[in-house]
Formats: sequence, structure tokens, C-alpha cells
Amino acid sequence: MGYTTIPVRREVKERLEKLKGARDWSEFLSDVAEEILKIKREDAFHRLREIASDHLDRIEESSREFRRGGFSLGARGH
Repeated sequence: MGYTTIPVRREVKERLEKLKGARDWSEFLSDVAEEILKIKREDAFHRLREIASDHLDRIEESSREFRRGGFSLGARGH
């Protein structure tokens, strides 16, 4: 496997070195990438659950309205 260099500002590298600890850069950056992906997946899941919950609430209300007889499919007699 090959290696590469990534230019970053010195202060950024110093912050990252403190977080990195004894891990090598490849392991550290791989862990950072995995954590970011995990957070993005969790965020997407929560947003999807909110959207689904809103739709389910509307479906539930329509169902209640239908059972009360207030739901209409359009013109009658066809």
C-alpha cells in the first residue's frame, strides 16, 4: 500500500495530534471517518423517523375520520 501527504494548517494538525494519541494517522483518520458516517446515518434515521411519524399520524387521523363516516371517495351513485 502506498502513502500520501495531506497539507493542513499547523494548528489543525496540532489539534488532531492530541486527539490521535498513540494511534497512527491511518488508523486515526479511518476511525474519524467511521464516526462521521455513523453520526450521519443516525441523523438520517431520526429525520426519516420524523417524516414517517408525520405520515403515520395523518394516516391514523384519516382512519379515524373514515370510521366516523366523514370520509368521502368522491361522487356517489357510480
